[in-house]
Amino acid sequence: MNCTVIQDLLILYADDCCSEESKSLVEEHLRGCEACRKALEEMNADSPVTKETGTKKTAFPRINSWKASLLQSVLLYVSFALLVFGVAQEAATPEGSVNGLWALALVVPVTGFLLSLANWYFIRLYPSRKAFSACSLLATAIFILLAYVWALLHYRSGLLDLFSGSALSTGLLILGCVLTIALCIVSKLFSGRYALLLGKE
Repeated sequence: MNCTVIQDLLILYADDCCSEESKSLVEEHLRGCEACRKALEEMNADSPVTKETGTKKTAFPRINSWKASLLQSVLLYVSFALLVFGVAQEAATPEGSVNGLWALALVVPVTGFLLSLANWYFIRLYPSRKAFSACSLLATAIFILLAYVWALLHYRSGLLDLFSGSALSTGLLILGCVLTIALCIVSKLFSGRYALLLGKE
């Protein structure tokens, strides 16, 4: 069989993710082809190994990569749904003492969190999972803070009305504080999980 076709199958063969028929074709070809054997050895050398035993870890890189993408997508979609809900509530709020509360309570922290997820695309730049997780938390906190600064500047004329002390305003402002803390925790925990799935040590 053609070496190009075999080398396309080697990654599946190395991960033990191909069919028995493909496996036997690859093994038959490897018996007579030095170049493909060398390519397989290089793949195995680049794969995660335990230093003590020199054996491959049981994790399947492609499956873990899919799980990492799924985790990131779920966070994006949930955040976007919360953002849409917050914008709809803010739009439905009449001008007056509570206008801007939904923005401060929900739209601002979720927007900051959404912006911080862009950091996840640069995971390969980080030396370790711990560094990536810490920077993800920091990015979330900074983006949420910047979003709050923008919101406070935007609503400056009615800012005193927002803190009027009504039950609704107090409840929404507490919600904003709790949500900000919760999103920072989510960022720290899930970024660590994301990095682990992508093989960061």
